[in-house]
Amino acid sequence: MPRPKMVFRNFSLAFCKVNVILDPTVNRLISGSGDEDMSKRQHPDEYEESRNYVVDELALNGGLWPVRMGRLKAGPDYRFPQRMIDYYALHFVINGKVRHRFGDQHIELTKGDVFCAYPGIVYHHFIVPSGQPLEMIWVSIDGGQTPLLLEKAGFHPSVPYISGVIGKELETSLIHLFSQQEDNSSRRQVDLIAAIYRIFGLMIPQKNTEEPDAGPAGWIPRSIEYMNMHYTENINVQDVAAYISVHRAYFSKIFAEQIGMTPIQYLQKLRMERALQLLQQTRHSVSEIAMTLGYPDLYSFSRAFGKYYAASPSKVRENAAKSDGLLLHPD
Repeated sequence: MPRPKMVFRNFSLAFCKVNVILDPTVNRLISGSGDEDMSKRQHPDEYEESRNYVVDELALNGGLWPVRMGRLKAGPDYRFPQRMIDYYALHFVINGKVRHRFGDQHIELTKGDVFCAYPGIVYHHFIVPSGQPLEMIWVSIDGGQTPLLLEKAGFHPSVPYISGVIGKELETSLIHLFSQQEDNSSRRQVDLIAAIYRIFGLMIPQKNTEEPDAGPAGWIPRSIEYMNMHYTENINVQDVAAYISVHRAYFSKIFAEQIGMTPIQYLQKLRMERALQLLQQTRHSVSEIAMTLGYPDLYSFSRAFGKYYAASPSKVRENAAKSDGLLLHPD
């Protein structure tokens, strides 16, 4: 069951940068007030830094937004608190080893691995002694696209980790998150969201273009997606066949067998249903509607519409105005 959408009102992007220095003698956290204070008091081999964000209307109208991010370098004596969160948190292991416990499961991750903490699940993390300090970067996010992006990258609530995904480019992108001065500007917010999308882009596996789709079960859905997206751009069956790399005649034959209409009929159906909607629900002229649907001129559109619905566009509009909407069926 999808989680309820989080709704915020009247927020602007803000940040709270918290520098935390680990005291190696007693393993306790000491708050730092800034870079100068941090340079004086920070142990050279251990540090922790986090930044918290509050999103504005721009981010909330998008697919994802940042909640929190941070980085850590710590020795084997460091202790993580047990946590449960209301958002998603990606933990990137840059160096060392760490064990993640979630529910009755646990997984040990090492350099190059990524773990995702899902909302509503209790997690506990432990540093695994390995001769190397643990270096980790985490990025916490939320938003409607987040579950799908995680799925495409290979994460799942039952298997919330992927191994060996952090290459040089991804590591550089992660470090870059901390290289810019934080501010409350919309530009910085857009830059940060774009950087997070870039991180997902580097984690999502590339499809091998040399591998063919699994027969019609693979390329028919792709052809439908293509037509649904581009039917107003005057595409034809050859364009669709070229997109899925299938011979035009074979594509038309198999499509008709499985969908119950030819690709030409499917394109016509999309255009005519959209034309009817525009005629009945908008004030656009018939010429404007013809252009919107990719027809070269008013005559070719009116002829196609009349043949499909057995009524002219102007007659449909007239009847719609009289009856506040007229339901027509293809002839």
